[in-house]
Amino acid sequence: MAARLISGNRKIVAYLPNLQAVVKHLRTFSSYDGHQHSGTYFGEPTGSATVWPDKDLGPFGPEDKRFPLPGRVGHSLFLRERPIIFHPDPSSTLPQLPVERHSDIAEQFLSSVEQIEESSGFLPESIPQPSEMLECIAQDCPMILRKEFADLFPERNILEGVLTVISISQKTVNDMTVWSADVEIERETLLEAFIQGATEICEALQEGGYWADFIDPSCGKPYLGSHTNSVFFETDDRYRKLGFEIVDLGCCKVISHHIWGTHTFVGSLFTNAPLDHEVLQDMKTSR
Repeated sequence: MAARLISGNRKIVAYLPNLQAVVKHLRTFSSYDGHQHSGTYFGEPTGSATVWPDKDLGPFGPEDKRFPLPGRVGHSLFLRERPIIFHPDPSSTLPQLPVERHSDIAEQFLSSVEQIEESSGFLPESIPQPSEMLECIAQDCPMILRKEFADLFPERNILEGVLTVISISQKTVNDMTVWSADVEIERETLLEAFIQGATEICEALQEGGYWADFIDPSCGKPYLGSHTNSVFFETDDRYRKLGFEIVDLGCCKVISHHIWGTHTFVGSLFTNAPLDHEVLQDMKTSR
């Protein structure tokens, strides 16, 4: 599997042989122990200090002088305000020289070009192998898209908290820009497989303690959520902000993948599982 976590525009890109490989991996959300935490907690006494009250001597036992009141409450010396000494930077008070301004603009331009190249997906280590017929991209949903997706999930406030979009692109045998009996059969087969696989993925995410739903490509509406008049078809222009292109053929539109072009079938899932979750991160190394 070729995959990469792109910083800045946080994204995990993974290539797999088929949809079942994605389902198999993301099923581990249901067995993942999300209650294990690690880290340092502020205010937690360290060493062998005795915390008041002592479990044997009660209120007559020795106190921890840092927490003289019940419930480990007390004034912390570390919270005392310290005077802020401001040292102005001479370079920030003087106007830029022409050569400095030119240098800053050049750096900004080069940085923006690198971000565009990374987000486009054209990365040497992100090219799928011939046996890998599916691309799975998990990325933070941009705030501008959250506002546009809000009507899709009326029972949830997706403007706050974590919102991850998982886009699943399957390479097709047929070109989706034309209609034929073969195209119709292939789309129906991929649609059925996607709905079944996405349902299993959402069930695993929910068992892992997260909210999850996916868009039914046949009607453009959330499959598990409450009724809404809002839709999100695979030819929606909002897919452009998720890394796809929408080709206008005049009589209709079709979605285009950055590698497979119009030989692709795309579906999307939404969840509040964070992008740095161990299960999503493991997509970069598992097959």
